[in-house]
Amino acid sequence: MTWKDVTGIEKVNDLFIRLLGLDVREPVACRGQPDISRPLLSSLDRVLPHDMAYEDRLAEETAIIVKFCCLAKEFCDDIEKGYLQGPMPQDRIKALPILQHHGAPTRLLDWTRLPLVALYFASISEHDKDGAVWWFSQKAFYDKVDCKWKEYGLKRYVALNNGVNLNDTAFETNGPPWITELHCSVPFDRLKVQQGFFTIAGRLGLDHGELIADVLDEGQYARVIVPISWKQEILDQLRNRNIHSKSIDYPGADLVGTDLTRDLKRAQHRGNLDCSATEFGSSFDVTQSRGLISMPLRR
Repeated sequence: MTWKDVTGIEKVNDLFIRLLGLDVREPVACRGQPDISRPLLSSLDRVLPHDMAYEDRLAEETAIIVKFCCLAKEFCDDIEKGYLQGPMPQDRIKALPILQHHGAPTRLLDWTRLPLVALYFASISEHDKDGAVWWFSQKAFYDKVDCKWKEYGLKRYVALNNGVNLNDTAFETNGPPWITELHCSVPFDRLKVQQGFFTIAGRLGLDHGELIADVLDEGQYARVIVPISWKQEILDQLRNRNIHSKSIDYPGADLVGTDLTRDLKRAQHRGNLDCSATEFGSSFDVTQSRGLISMPLRR
């Protein structure tokens, strides 16, 4: 099913009123994306080729988990290490939020219980594209996800895996296309501030938006469009409400630096960088970048 767009929003203040209204009715899950055309795919599914054989996709996921566990332990605290025991954690499901938190590609998709935090992420970048905030009723999701997937013989989809071994189900080649919420057991400050959690699907390559819509009824989920021309005003109003990169523990300017490094490496790989590092640092002209900066400038 298609996510219906909320109508009757004619100005920025209407957008704020509508999203703040979600927060008082009942608990909602919200996700903001700066590009409305991008499906609700996990970070891993956005990286892997769409035509890759499913067995190979699972192998790539396993390799990422193993490599992270081997290389990241020296940088993790004791709580995190407890979920990363051995070359492959016994409970891969509970280890995945740690990988996601530290920027590794996983099958998880981030959500927040705070509509205005989702609005921030829908507005902070891609200033040449409309953004969107997706939301769904958490109560309705909890109530209906059990009934929806009983046909697969799974008793209950909850974060603590009551009676269900999600590890066996999720990493099988013939696993069913279930979806559920997953909460991180490690008390990361960023997740607490953003009131964040995840959805996780039983198979790779699935659009979480389609799975959620398949579970819920009309009116229990919707999408709010964030027009290009409103993004800067939205960010200004959010800052006045103390919602900005530092207040929600978001990397902020670090991402700009990372993007510049990424694009410089891409330009070098393409062989179209004909200026020296000194020239780049002292007299860089965005309008004469020779294809170095492929992305539009953003906050």
